[in-house]
Amino acid sequence: MDKRNLKLTLTSGSAKVFNCLDMTRTLHAAGTRSDHGPLFSVRALNYGVYFKEPTDRGWNRDVDAPIDTLLYFPYNADHLFEGGVSVSLNDPRFSDVMKEFSQAFGTSEHKAADHDRAILDIFRTTPSLDPYLLKSSFQRRGIPVSSGYLKISHREWEAIRDHVRRKLAPMIAFGLGRSAAADKGRVADLIERIWDGSDVSSLFPLLEALRIDPAEAADVVFAWKGLTFFEFQYLGKVPRIRAAGHWLKHQAKPKDHVRSVERLEIERRCGEVRRMMHRNLSVVVQILQTYKTSYDALFVAHAGAGAFQEFMKDCRRHYVVLGAALNGIDHCLEVFDRHLKRDYTTTLRAEELIDLVENLIEILR
Repeated sequence: MDKRNLKLTLTSGSAKVFNCLDMTRTLHAAGTRSDHGPLFSVRALNYGVYFKEPTDRGWNRDVDAPIDTLLYFPYNADHLFEGGVSVSLNDPRFSDVMKEFSQAFGTSEHKAADHDRAILDIFRTTPSLDPYLLKSSFQRRGIPVSSGYLKISHREWEAIRDHVRRKLAPMIAFGLGRSAAADKGRVADLIERIWDGSDVSSLFPLLEALRIDPAEAADVVFAWKGLTFFEFQYLGKVPRIRAAGHWLKHQAKPKDHVRSVERLEIERRCGEVRRMMHRNLSVVVQILQTYKTSYDALFVAHAGAGAFQEFMKDCRRHYVVLGAALNGIDHCLEVFDRHLKRDYTTTLRAEELIDLVENLIEILR
């Protein structure tokens, strides 16, 4: 990865990048003892940057993981973009790398190697490094993590929680039956247990009706929660997505004078960006529309469980693909904001416009 692309990746937001290096240094600089200490026991792992990279831009259903997780160590911790070394967490040799790090840089006494492997597995299998998904995964596995590594406000957490809870209530009522579902206190308690991941058994009657293997129930429910979070996230970004699309169509013209051949090339590249963004959006919209239609058919119209059953059978795959597609959209919106300074009525000079377009193409390629 060249320096330009490296900078583009490492300056993307929390959905794609977990800058453990920066967070660890901040905790140390604060001079106070953090609630649970460094994230990893192998000290070197606390000084890397973890980020997501798509492995399959075509969203091929036969690909096991359409998104990879890489660990990057900069040569100079004060200059991340000047180069470094990286390794995929999916690399079968990664366990050997951990052993080398442990021997060369030492380990903390307060945590075991299993603790590190569990966190790395969360990073590897979670399609987005968003703080909500990471916090949910840590809670599910009972892994205590210092608050400095999870930058999500109480307000954000509660907003997501309310959205998931609203979706859960009809699902629990379906499993309990009409009479038991009338007990609002019981339903609220069961919703809370599912939300915090401590007990998903109240959904077993529904999952059984949907022919979901009980041995896979916990994983399916967690994937469903993640997918519902992505729905919440997408709905909040729709105005910005529309604004970006409108800007590309109507405002992406150089405000300074350029030769006609250059202007045509810029228009062509802008058209390419629009098509690539549409490809990502089509993936997101198709999954979320199928989810909504099948959910409403069962829990709103009471028209049968067939469509929702079909959707939930492939829920874990939908969760990963949706996360990968949204990562690209999120990154594009961040780049738009940086270049346009959140003003979608502005125009750019040709040089600035070309830089923006090339960045977007690199993200979506």
